[in-house]
Amino acid sequence: MELVFRDVCVKVDKKLILNNVSGLAHSGELLAVMGPSGAGKSTLLNTLAGRTPMSSGTITVNGQNITKDLRRKICYVLQQDIFFSSLTLRETLQFTARIRLPEQMSTEQITSKVNEIIEDLDLTRCVDTIMGDMWVRGLSGGERKRASIACELVTDPVAILLDEPTSGLDYSTAFSLVAMMQAYAKNHNKTVVATIHQPSSYIFYQFHKLLLISNGELAYFGDTEKVVDFFHKANIPMASHYNPADFILEKLKEDEKTRLKVIDAMDQMRHSSNWPSELRNSEQFPNNKDMPDPAASDDTLEQPYNEKTSVHVSLMELDKSEEGQSSKVHLHDKKKWPTGFFTQYTQLTLRTFKTSKSQIFSKFKLIETVVLTCIVSLIWFQLPRTEETLRDRLGVLFYMSMHWGFTPLFDTVTAFPMERLVISKERLAGWYRLSAYYLAKMTSELVLILIQPLFFITIIYWSVGLNGVASYFATLGTLFLHAVAGQSIGLFIGIASMDIRKGMTKATIFIMATMLLGGFYTRSLPFWLDWIKYLSFLQYTFSAMLYLEFNDGPNIRCALRTDVTESQFGTCLHGNSTSIPSNEVLHFYGIHWPYWTYILPLFVFIFVFRVGGYFMLRYRQKPAQMN
Repeated sequence: MELVFRDVCVKVDKKLILNNVSGLAHSGELLAVMGPSGAGKSTLLNTLAGRTPMSSGTITVNGQNITKDLRRKICYVLQQDIFFSSLTLRETLQFTARIRLPEQMSTEQITSKVNEIIEDLDLTRCVDTIMGDMWVRGLSGGERKRASIACELVTDPVAILLDEPTSGLDYSTAFSLVAMMQAYAKNHNKTVVATIHQPSSYIFYQFHKLLLISNGELAYFGDTEKVVDFFHKANIPMASHYNPADFILEKLKEDEKTRLKVIDAMDQMRHSSNWPSELRNSEQFPNNKDMPDPAASDDTLEQPYNEKTSVHVSLMELDKSEEGQSSKVHLHDKKKWPTGFFTQYTQLTLRTFKTSKSQIFSKFKLIETVVLTCIVSLIWFQLPRTEETLRDRLGVLFYMSMHWGFTPLFDTVTAFPMERLVISKERLAGWYRLSAYYLAKMTSELVLILIQPLFFITIIYWSVGLNGVASYFATLGTLFLHAVAGQSIGLFIGIASMDIRKGMTKATIFIMATMLLGGFYTRSLPFWLDWIKYLSFLQYTFSAMLYLEFNDGPNIRCALRTDVTESQFGTCLHGNSTSIPSNEVLHFYGIHWPYWTYILPLFVFIFVFRVGGYFMLRYRQKPAQMN
């Protein structure tokens, strides 16, 4: 395979980032892209990967204009290693393989493919180690970098783009990584392009070709071993025993005069006979009038997907001179996604379940639930059904509603922004449908967020002595629904914020307002503000809990009359009765509607916030390079 880019120009906000940068990369070889900080190295890789649009220029693969379908066969390994920290390397690679490889492949074939990559990248020793992060110890820096590469090699790409693969690694680990990539490119006939910043001289000479960029301009392209001669011919000789990588970067940063001297020497090389014929635009396209229009490629990228059509792109044509015959490798992309919706949804559900399980069932969360259950049970243990304890009974019902509405809300608000980097990386690479991810996110955590309320409610309900068996199951279902509504609101806030601090601030404001309108602190709002209570999902749940507790429940004993206190209920004041019918308590607290009218709004909250979260994620929170 031959990857060729000619006169690539990129403008961002009217600023020219790349100016007529040309180069080519062959299969089995490593191309190093070097330059001072801010020179445009990462922009070039983003452009080759299709994540940054060109202003002008061409990118071809074996003479074919690159298309969106072909770009899926070019993998891009980001500088930052982004993973779910709680998954092992094997789980991470298995998920990647199952969701990115064709569904026709059997489990044995997928496992064999994963094991082959593990062996090629020398990851056998750490395959069952968790990925880890800054808080949890897992893979080392070099292992994480190789794991990033492994996730991309699963699809057997024709070209590999690496952004600063040795960044943050010590010399031994960096050399091992580059040597490994050199061996992989040679053994598997892959094209490798990597940006690299000031490597050692030994690492520097592991690359076959070098492309040097300075202020967005091409400063050198050619064999790595010839770059010193190039600088010498430009009257910039290198001293003995000097690292060539350090030398060329220092000269480019030394002063503008020296930098322009290098650029002029490069312009002369472009017009010499040594310049590759594939990059000679002046000869192939006089005055650039007949050059392919880069906009045509962009139009191709934006064409709507049609499953009835297929893209047929020739990737390679290898001349087997010894056998006197040639062979071609073709790419047939009949589908936009390698796997169907159901496979994507299943695999994403399993992964989300594994990652969420470690967070929701962490040691601290379990301790929190047990301690709070014990405290609430002791405070309201076997609460007598008397008028004096009515406020206490309302208190325990309100606390249960508040706790299991706000706990899932907070957990989701904090968890979603933490996944943002991983999801953005996978969306940019086109791993799966957004709808499959979002549906998996919504459903995979349902079981997890309902197990703790089941334990909490069951113990507290009978410890306090609430209203009977039938009411127990109805209370359980009500709080389950309430927890899902809280999770839905948390999803929306987390997506809208995509930042933990902003999300926590918004969630705190929402929770405080919801608590004030929940119906416990006051049930008599001013007439001009009374409507706002209907925006509180807690108000509906608390009203439903009151209905279940006092509808057809045991009577409430009247308050004992003293000189200071007197009953608030007419049955006790004007009659000879010593108890209050439960239904009268409902009317006293303003519960006049049937039970289902308090439950139905919770379904509305769930639907509105979950659908709103999806559209927010799809249209407003696109990864930056998808906009």
